[in-house]
Amino acid sequence: MLKLHIYTLSFLLFAFAINTTAQDIEQVLKAAPLTTSGGLSFSQIGNFSPDTNQTLEPYSYYLSGNINANLFGVINLPFSFAYTNNQISSNTPQPFNRLSLSPSYKWVTAYIGYASMSFSPYTLAGHEFFGGGLELTPGKSFKISAMYGRLKKRVGPDTLGTEPSFQRMGGGLKLDYMNKKIDASVNVFKAKDDINSITYNPTDSTIVKPQDNITAGAMVKLKMIDNFVLTAEYAFSIMNNDISNNDSINNSSDLLIDKQGDLAYYYAFKSNASYTTKIGAIGASYERVSPNYKTLGAYYFNNDFENITANISTSIKQWFNIAMDVGYQRDNLNGQKTNESSRLIYSANANTKLSDRLNLGVSFSNLETYVNIRDVYNQITQTNEFQNLDTLSFTQLNLTVSSNLNYIIQATKQKRQNVNIGFAYQEASQVQADDQSYSGNKIYNSTISYLFSLIPQRLNISTTVNYNRNELPEMTMSITSFNLSIQKAFFEQLKLSLNGSYSSSSNQSETIANIVNIRLTGGYTLQKKHSFNLSLAMVNSNGVQGNKTQYSANLTYNFMFNHEFKRRKEKLEI
Repeated sequence: MLKLHIYTLSFLLFAFAINTTAQDIEQVLKAAPLTTSGGLSFSQIGNFSPDTNQTLEPYSYYLSGNINANLFGVINLPFSFAYTNNQISSNTPQPFNRLSLSPSYKWVTAYIGYASMSFSPYTLAGHEFFGGGLELTPGKSFKISAMYGRLKKRVGPDTLGTEPSFQRMGGGLKLDYMNKKIDASVNVFKAKDDINSITYNPTDSTIVKPQDNITAGAMVKLKMIDNFVLTAEYAFSIMNNDISNNDSINNSSDLLIDKQGDLAYYYAFKSNASYTTKIGAIGASYERVSPNYKTLGAYYFNNDFENITANISTSIKQWFNIAMDVGYQRDNLNGQKTNESSRLIYSANANTKLSDRLNLGVSFSNLETYVNIRDVYNQITQTNEFQNLDTLSFTQLNLTVSSNLNYIIQATKQKRQNVNIGFAYQEASQVQADDQSYSGNKIYNSTISYLFSLIPQRLNISTTVNYNRNELPEMTMSITSFNLSIQKAFFEQLKLSLNGSYSSSSNQSETIANIVNIRLTGGYTLQKKHSFNLSLAMVNSNGVQGNKTQYSANLTYNFMFNHEFKRRKEKLEI
């Protein structure tokens, strides 16, 4: 890792040396040697419960920050970090504690530490890594991107409650060409698990097998005719799903991928055409992804499908906006499944301004998508923003329907009142790629909220009623919540807020818990750079598991800065 840092720094210095013109030198001599901006945040959280089985850490702290340093007006050095003593993620493949630096000079940008890059939806698609990356844009027509680093850290099989994980290293390269008539790119990505990173028994079926993968793709976008765009992309992935029996001597010549083991080949293709006019746009697309398609450069993939769709969007005098996709989808492309399915696929988003006070939005889709779902029970029992950071469920949805209605009752310089009504329905797939928590679930969520504001007095009062219903294959759970929030600002520096909620959760046969959550928060700002926030919270849960009470105090300090280190003299005398 140290060598990577040295090579990156040397490259930046070399780029600076060969690209500095006489005009650049004059600009450098006049500019401030160093300009810094950014912010730091430090939170301390104390938890106490009179119950004997306290589940939260008695004391934890969270330190985070983002800093950007500019040298002589030409070199940017953005830097960010996050650290906590809380063990929420210490034994998971992607830790919470992280450090990243992204220096840039002219057309050179480097990524050092924790970063993410995207080459293609089918190769490297935003997967986080710890290592180094480069983006070079020497002109308007060319771009070179490269990365290498650790995609997963090792997690030993003896770690309690955590799935073992091999250390996974990966690297990739992407070349882009862009002009007015054509855009084109090619990319390649390689990742492999280190079979020696953990001690394991290759015959143990409970341990995920080490994998090896190489994938590549190409994309072209044609803009030969005004307002008409044609795009095509192709990618393939070669995956070895089990290299546990790898013989390093016999496979020394396999530079691209280990050929011993469970080897599989996948491919993906997508094309679309679109034509834009003054009143909207119309287009069509075709996508085909082979069964079991996956790469180690992305977290999740939809595969084994063929889509043919048409789309249209239009706007009528900013009064009505609509975008629609409709098409045909089928699976079982290789004929290996017992049951083959085909269906009509569609999605639509519509927004309309019915009057100056009334707005309505509706959307629906049966396209398969992945979303993060946070458990409602965790939300209503949460005492601070850092709680439950690692409880997201990455869920595949088959159907999503939502609507939102907003009505402004009053809008003057003195008062403002409005009502918002929202509804959402989500249907999860029966088969999930990873987390099975929401497999086959049907989730309903309805919300009614009212906001009242006295603008001169800086007083905001809001109330919300929320109903959430989760229909699982084996049972049904529902939560009804009533919330009240009062916020008041005193002068420019002091703000106080009081938030309270009462929630009742139940299933078909009984009430599971009645929950009261009360939070008092005060914030003070000093000289626009320093802010202090103190939050006191109490959560009481009375249900089938007994009566539990949790108290929490959260003290947070934020510091914002923007400083320029000026020269003592305007000219540098030689």
